[in-house]
Amino acid sequence: MYKLNISKVQSLLQAVAINQQEPMMLWGQPGAGKSEAVQQLTVANNAELVDIRLSQYDSVDLRGIPVPQDGFTVWHAPSTLPFIGNHAFADDRMIVLFLDEINAAAPSVAAVAYQLINDRRVGEHVLKPNVRVIAAGNRESDRGVTNRMPTPLANRFTHVEVEVDAETWIEWALDNGVHPIFAAFFKFRPALITTFDPAKPDKAFATPRTWAKAAKYYGSDMPRDVMDAAIAGAVGMGPGAEFMGFTSIWQDMPDLDKLINDPAKSALPDGVGMSYAVTVGLSGKMNLKNAEAVHTYLDRMQPEYVVCAWTLAIRRDKTLATTDTFVDRYAKKYINLYR
Repeated sequence: MYKLNISKVQSLLQAVAINQQEPMMLWGQPGAGKSEAVQQLTVANNAELVDIRLSQYDSVDLRGIPVPQDGFTVWHAPSTLPFIGNHAFADDRMIVLFLDEINAAAPSVAAVAYQLINDRRVGEHVLKPNVRVIAAGNRESDRGVTNRMPTPLANRFTHVEVEVDAETWIEWALDNGVHPIFAAFFKFRPALITTFDPAKPDKAFATPRTWAKAAKYYGSDMPRDVMDAAIAGAVGMGPGAEFMGFTSIWQDMPDLDKLINDPAKSALPDGVGMSYAVTVGLSGKMNLKNAEAVHTYLDRMQPEYVVCAWTLAIRRDKTLATTDTFVDRYAKKYINLYR
């Protein structure tokens, strides 16, 4: 199956699950951002999210309870599902039914899910027409609590695997107010965005989810020794130590205002780590007034740093792309490297 980063997965979900109304199945390692992608998609569509963890369900939780009525057996549907007639869910607003941990569900639950996913119904209970269905689960190779997905159930989905990608995490971090040191760190060490290895017994390992925790800890007022322990406890000893070591580079970064005031003569940064730190720092300071000076300094560095700075700066402030500096000096020279 295709492997796509979270940004492209969201585009695929929009096209298939939302627009075409076809059920989608997301596969991926723990902490890859599958649940977050569905949550963001729901918000983008002003929809209501119904998050069902099928690993915690029994078949009766989907099928309902049988009760006698006029000599027949009827099924009282569960109130947690958006079936027609369930007034707890809107009829005039999109509903995203998210069946998480689907391949960790008991076989009896998976059997009920066949009809829910393919026919949009369970017995006589039918999903509302405004419901869109998305499911997710860890890969069988991840050694989590999973069952092999039955072929009939798998055939009901359009499948995609979520690929962990440092660039996508950086974009998320910048959009959500995460300290820019993380953007600089992952430009420097992109491979550390994930250290998940199902063959290793490590309890703490790096994933996009655990790096989000680390960013929260770094932005707190924890004492340094407590912060070291918290970050290592989230992303693992190795990645945690590398990140905290990188913070010393950030602290030793030269005065960026001085660089901007004398861009043609100020000393260039020494080493890859410091170069990325200065690049990300300058991208955060670039504005319509100083873009020319910032670019003059950047233009003395290697092309990858120039492209990095402009890419991050324009993501923060799109009006920078209208400057003469961008059009005449940056775009003409670096357009083939621009992402």
